[in-house]
Amino acid sequence: MKGFWDWLLGPEMPPHGHCYLWNPELVYLHVISDVVITVSYFTIPFALVYLVRKRDDLKFNSLFYMFALFIFACGATHLMNIYNVWHGAYWLSGGVKLITALASLGTAVLIWPIIPKALAIPSNSQLMALNQQLQSEVDERLRKQQEVERLSNDLSELVEQRTRELAEARLMRTLVEKTNSSLERSNEVLGQYARVTAYDMREPLRSVRVYAQTLSDKLGDSLDEEGRQCIKMILGANKRVENMVDGLRNYSECDKEGEVVDLDLDTLLQDVLNELGDEVRKTGVQIDHQPLGHTHGVREHYRQLMLQLIGNGIKFSAGHETPKVEIGPLPSSGAGVGFYVRDNGVGIAKQYHARILGLFERLNSDPELAGTGVGLAICKRIVDESGGRLDVVSDEGKGAEFRVTMPSP
Repeated sequence: MKGFWDWLLGPEMPPHGHCYLWNPELVYLHVISDVVITVSYFTIPFALVYLVRKRDDLKFNSLFYMFALFIFACGATHLMNIYNVWHGAYWLSGGVKLITALASLGTAVLIWPIIPKALAIPSNSQLMALNQQLQSEVDERLRKQQEVERLSNDLSELVEQRTRELAEARLMRTLVEKTNSSLERSNEVLGQYARVTAYDMREPLRSVRVYAQTLSDKLGDSLDEEGRQCIKMILGANKRVENMVDGLRNYSECDKEGEVVDLDLDTLLQDVLNELGDEVRKTGVQIDHQPLGHTHGVREHYRQLMLQLIGNGIKFSAGHETPKVEIGPLPSSGAGVGFYVRDNGVGIAKQYHARILGLFERLNSDPELAGTGVGLAICKRIVDESGGRLDVVSDEGKGAEFRVTMPSP
């Protein structure tokens, strides 16, 4: 038996102190360090075991026990290091290291499968955030419940209010329908009155023109300059009144619904230019036009738009050294199809752009240029009734451009 203990404790083997040359400072350095490590390593396992026993909810208890065993074994190896400073018990020290190695290996094998599971456990901050989210949802549910209760309490009042609103809306709709019907009848009566008035006025105006022309023909040579000038003024005034009567009749009829047909705008433009042929030749205006293409619409509406705008351009560019009127298509867009009429005439100051589109609005007092004040109003009424746009781009002395945009067919 004594031989076993001698073999285990190794009294015949040289202790580690020989390696330190029994230098006191070096010996105590290693011994004190190993003592502190040993005490620490022996304390930690008890703390881990105490924690596991107090917290039954902790997961991976086996891992805690393996760490406790591994750390305790590490402490035992340092304890053997202290003993081996004075005794050469290397077999015993090797046995302790073997136990430590097995404990270390077991801990290493056990820890790797547990790591993914441990990482999947929510952190404290995540749990707090989740708890806060749950609390917010609870508060939101309570708020919604209170809102539902409030809405439920107010439902009866809302139903009654809505019932009153519907009744008022039906009454208002009835009033609007009656008003619209009355306005339609009034517009129809006014239109008929304008047409009848225009028709009745044409005969007396024609008679005045014929008598004045006859008087000029019969007394032309015997009339002095003042007399001839008076007859000229009578004929001019008569012509303006006739034009105004025609314009009033056209204005009263421009809102009539016509048949929507496929329109060749280039053919229609040529027809309009033929109608204006005398004015074109008289003024010497240059007409430039680009292809306008096809569209769907009421032919008379487009004819009136072209006739009034081109006629307007011819009239107000006539005083220019090289009078010119251009007609072309507007860039296609989702807003509709359109064309422009541009002249190099006297132009329109910006503050009058909206006013010039009103009925009987005339800005120029020159008898040679003053129109009836109806043409642009006709254009404005046509585009408004059709849901389109009439825009003015002009400045005084720089010509004018009128842009017509009609809804896409």
